[in-house]
Amino acid sequence: MRSALEYLNYRLRAKTRHGVHSPFVYRIVEEVIQGTGAARTSDIEKLRTELRNSTESLTIDDRGAGMRRGGRKSVRKISEIARRSATPAPQAAFLQRLVSHLGSECVLELGTNLGLTTAYLAAAPHAPRTLSIEAAPELAKCAADHLARLGLKAEIVVGTFEEKLPALLNGGFVPDFAYIDGNHRKDPTLRYFDLLAQCMDAEGVVVIGDIYWSAEMREAWQAVKEDPRVNVTADLYYFGIAFFRKGQAREHFTLKHP
Repeated sequence: MRSALEYLNYRLRAKTRHGVHSPFVYRIVEEVIQGTGAARTSDIEKLRTELRNSTESLTIDDRGAGMRRGGRKSVRKISEIARRSATPAPQAAFLQRLVSHLGSECVLELGTNLGLTTAYLAAAPHAPRTLSIEAAPELAKCAADHLARLGLKAEIVVGTFEEKLPALLNGGFVPDFAYIDGNHRKDPTLRYFDLLAQCMDAEGVVVIGDIYWSAEMREAWQAVKEDPRVNVTADLYYFGIAFFRKGQAREHFTLKHP
């Protein structure tokens, strides 16, 4: 799990916009990292509060890491899932601002959970096509219900990433923005990244959640940084962002995230 020492080391290395000389990254710092707000925040956060206070439970088959262990069915409280597994509001709002800043038209999320981050992505003002993969049918149903309640459009595909991601990509679904947040292990993360890198164009971006989650995830992020297909990376501690941007000078940034 992430440690206080790792976070301190990150803060010591991280730069503000004044230490960034790439115009492309400088604009991201100015408009996305230092930006505030997001569309539909009040509606989505009202839902988050309700879920955190819910007394209901779900019997789910989780296949990720941390609270999501290896494919065994378990009974979990919705309040626990909302508090411990959902991407926090400031980070979800950041993702929406990044999608908006880049003008991404086809957004893919690996790990729907309760649909809160999916809602932020789908609520980007230019209404990108948003698709999310979730292995647990019970979570996928909850997420679909939540999105319908919010009046937001997103496609939820039920199945494992190993099964559904190749099928989607081979079937012609080509995202220009992907958020990997469902399996906090090195080898699966790198497999998903490789599949995405093979099909994304020069404007594509892959965001990897929880890059400091464990030694495995730190190794995965280092491997992504070293991938010759990647020209620009940004370490924001909670996220690692990989930009393909062919033709741009190869640079790696550690950026302060509020």
